[in-house]
Amino acid sequence: MILNSMIRLNCAVLALATLTTPLWGQGRIVAWGDDTYGQVSGVPQGDDFVKVSTGTQHASALRSDGSIVSWGRDVFGSVSNTPAGPGFTEVVSTGWVTMALKEDGAVVTWGSDLDRQVSHSPTDIGFIHLAGGRYHSLAVHADGTITAWGRNEDGNVSNAPTSADLADAEGGIRHSVALRQDGSLVAWGADYAGQVTNVPGGSDFSKTSASNHHCLALRFDGTIAFWGGGSSALVNGTPASGGFLDIASGAISAIALRADGSLYAWGGDVGGVTSGAPTGTGFVDMSLGDQFGVALQAQNPGAPTCFGDGSGASCPCATPGLQGEGCANSGGQGGGTLSASGDAFLPLTNFGLHVTGIPGSKIGLCVKGSAQMAGGLGAPVGDGLLCTAPQLRSQVIQSDSTGNLDMLDWRGQSFGSYPNAANAGGATYYQWWYRDPASTCSGSGFNFTNAWEVTWEL
Repeated sequence: MILNSMIRLNCAVLALATLTTPLWGQGRIVAWGDDTYGQVSGVPQGDDFVKVSTGTQHASALRSDGSIVSWGRDVFGSVSNTPAGPGFTEVVSTGWVTMALKEDGAVVTWGSDLDRQVSHSPTDIGFIHLAGGRYHSLAVHADGTITAWGRNEDGNVSNAPTSADLADAEGGIRHSVALRQDGSLVAWGADYAGQVTNVPGGSDFSKTSASNHHCLALRFDGTIAFWGGGSSALVNGTPASGGFLDIASGAISAIALRADGSLYAWGGDVGGVTSGAPTGTGFVDMSLGDQFGVALQAQNPGAPTCFGDGSGASCPCATPGLQGEGCANSGGQGGGTLSASGDAFLPLTNFGLHVTGIPGSKIGLCVKGSAQMAGGLGAPVGDGLLCTAPQLRSQVIQSDSTGNLDMLDWRGQSFGSYPNAANAGGATYYQWWYRDPASTCSGSGFNFTNAWEVTWEL
């Protein structure tokens, strides 16, 4: 996780430890809303992105290798002047400008310089977070100070705080809001709609966001504070409940990330910027432009379930495996374990199942079903627990001499004759059945690993 994300998410994630947090990591980009300049159709492909950001009609994204890609309307070189090569840790687009941080904390800026947001960028190093308003830009330094530059109207540059206690900042058109290290907020600049005077009190905030004439702030308990101006749909649509992990503001709308990894959007809906927000889970980052949005959907290959470690039904031989495993086998180290890698997006690309901890050189096969046995507790079958109601099975595969195997080619050998190895929507459960004649109490000579649950998405 890049440095600025660690700083911004540290409080939010840890403070919400009682909630189910989504998988923070790299993934693919999903876009929606107005596509006049290819903001949606021009989304770069791949599943190695770690950050997304939007300007007025263009967007940018950071790859896991530290390189940046931009797309959308190329005004003033906001797309075509994107620097090549790796070495970046953050990217932020705003208006017709994009900024990026190098590994040493240096700021690189490109795009429109009409408001001196490019030529007046700071030249020192050590910055940890970037933010942009429509006509001004911000950078938070590792020492807790903030640098503001660009068009100075209503004090949006000259009235920036001089203290050394800041952790985060965001900019609107001519105002800004910052998060102090103690969890309190400070705002400055234009106050036409109370963006400054109505800033909420307290020291229980973990994240801020701003755009046009409004601001949002996320509390430690997952609730969202809204102040400033906007349409009734934006002002009154702010959710009253908690359970959110992140927030982002657009020109006419706002969006929040729920603890289950799903998105909630509200406000104006020009271009479908609100109604077009994607459904599903696994989202870890999002950003809103004027009439479009982008989000990062992380690689999410599912989660383990139904264990023979004593947390579910009792193992038939009264020999539970270790935590997270299936019932114990003759391997002498506990039970077999099923895990997964890749992502859960269709069409199938890089999803793989991995089996460890079973006896060496023993044949087995994968069973797949859309329902769990005994509500996820498993049902005693053979020497283990059957966790899924099997609908399909894979071809037979033999473990290596150490009791491990990988089932990677889901389009060919493994489920080659079974066209429905993966289906979008709803949960699918996988489990590994394997021979184990050396250790059997039932006389069956076979056992099972734990199960793996996946919700496939298009």
